[in-house]
Amino acid sequence: MGLPAGLQQLLAPYLKFLTPIAQQIGPEFHKIMRALVAALDNLARPLGPLLHRLVDPLLPQLQASAAAVDAALGRFRPWQVLLLAAGATLLLVTAAQAAAAKLERIRRQGVVNWACACLRSAPIIRGLLAKEKAKIAAKIAAGIQRDGLAMTRLPKQGRPAAAVLELLKAGIQRDGLAMAHLPKQGSPAAAVLELLKAKESRNVRVAPGTNSMSGVVYIKDNEHKQLLDDVFCLFSWTNPLHSDIFPSVRQMEAEVIAMTANMLHGGPGTNAPHVCGAMTSGGTESILLAIKAARDYMAESRGITCPEMVVGPSAHAAYWKAAEYFNIKLVQAPLGKDFRLHGASVARCISRNTVLVVASAPGFPHGVVDDVAGIAAAAARRGVPCHVDGCLGGFLLPFVEQLGYDVPVFDFRVPGVTSLSVDTHKFGMAHKGTSVVLYRSPELRRHQFTSVTDWSGGLYISPTMAGSRSGAVIATAWASLVALGHDGLLNAADGIMRAARDFKRQLSLQLPELRVLGQPHASVVAFAAADPAQLNVYCLNDLLTQKGWHLNALQRPAALHFCFTAQHVDVVPGLIADVKSALAVLAKDPGGLGAQGSAPLYGLAGVSPDRGLIGEFLVAYQDAALAP
Repeated sequence: MGLPAGLQQLLAPYLKFLTPIAQQIGPEFHKIMRALVAALDNLARPLGPLLHRLVDPLLPQLQASAAAVDAALGRFRPWQVLLLAAGATLLLVTAAQAAAAKLERIRRQGVVNWACACLRSAPIIRGLLAKEKAKIAAKIAAGIQRDGLAMTRLPKQGRPAAAVLELLKAGIQRDGLAMAHLPKQGSPAAAVLELLKAKESRNVRVAPGTNSMSGVVYIKDNEHKQLLDDVFCLFSWTNPLHSDIFPSVRQMEAEVIAMTANMLHGGPGTNAPHVCGAMTSGGTESILLAIKAARDYMAESRGITCPEMVVGPSAHAAYWKAAEYFNIKLVQAPLGKDFRLHGASVARCISRNTVLVVASAPGFPHGVVDDVAGIAAAAARRGVPCHVDGCLGGFLLPFVEQLGYDVPVFDFRVPGVTSLSVDTHKFGMAHKGTSVVLYRSPELRRHQFTSVTDWSGGLYISPTMAGSRSGAVIATAWASLVALGHDGLLNAADGIMRAARDFKRQLSLQLPELRVLGQPHASVVAFAAADPAQLNVYCLNDLLTQKGWHLNALQRPAALHFCFTAQHVDVVPGLIADVKSALAVLAKDPGGLGAQGSAPLYGLAGVSPDRGLIGEFLVAYQDAALAP
């Protein structure tokens, strides 16, 4: 065969043992063995000299080791040897699995982040970091607005309305109203309302037409808000979990789903006639459910047990949350220079364990629509579901397209798109707490549901994560769509896009220190410093916040964006003027507000390789925000 003589000699006892067994199996085994031997012989001939040089020097040690093992095991009975071998194999497999799991955690965490975490765990460094984190947490807590009327305990007895009003007027911060226990008796309704009015007065003012907040409030005016408030009161105690008791809510939910599907070219009379869906509490839940459905569908149809999901770095943070919740490996495909995710980039990341690929329409950071057609085609070629995240643009882009703007096709007209998420509480102008998730077929949607057949409380099925839900917010979504209609949403989109395009144009004409990122397709306009070495956009953001504006800070690259809604049709001149004023201040003092603003934290996040440490700062902020 061309194998070294010494190796043949070492293998001879085992071959002698196996030969009688092979003869008993029959002629077929001989045919297989002859073919295998011939293949090995053909492989070994050219490798013979090399194998001789590699193996011959090792043969004495191998033979000595084999003799030592034989001598050591000679005092054991065969069943004992078998038991020892099985035990050793079990230990090795367990150790290998533990090592593989650790390596997988390191891979997911990233080698740099893992190394930083190990460094932070050293006792001396851990102590130093704890002190610094305590200082930062205290600073964060001090920076969170509190009204001094924080309720941490209910009073034993309620206060009369007049007394409550007097306390509010006096502005006492830590007094008998610092509640930490339920009162034995409640307060009069008038007093509670006055207290809530005092709390509400500390919020940022919402002025339709000149709203200073990026996104956040999408309802166009006070008249529309009043309609939604009235509808909410009418249905305030309804719960779609009990559809037999509240059939009107069930019907409205089904109609909102149908209207949304039709707007996105799904349902009867379209090329996707079987589109169906469900209403959820918001975009994050719609995304989570679409991912859960895809994961379970692929587990059933393909037996995938180590699921992966392909997203772009501009996908919403909800996909990272879903990966954490559902134990899915998140694979990030790089964006193009136009800040869009493209099909070719996604195709390179799809593996045999991929259960879902994701496209955004548009992406939250830069307002551009991904290459949905290319991404869906790449997914379809591999038989993988494709979800389009239209939470932000779902109720805007269809009307922007009708207005004649360039909008890449992103909905159920695209073959390969299997699910879509759309928020009614954004550009659908409903009250917060509603979204729609759509599927191309009921076969995929059924994996979203949870059915329980063995519960002692009876048979149970729930379409979403929540069991009980508010029928009131479903009613407001229905009311908003019916009140606005196609023409109302089209008119709103026209005003929004005029404002967004005007801002983009004025920024390019008047502010050479800044540059627009990509070619935004919708209402989000993102911009960065033309020369980051000369301008820190986070310092710019701090100064704009001082002037009453609330923009969104982005990273990688450092940038800001403003999301225009129906509340922003007249804001562009004031926003441009304040940006220009802030840039003039930074030209004289590039440091801006220094340590008092958000720039230091974002600056650290931009340069620190230790993402775990940045995450701990975020946890400190969340802890402080949840304190009374």
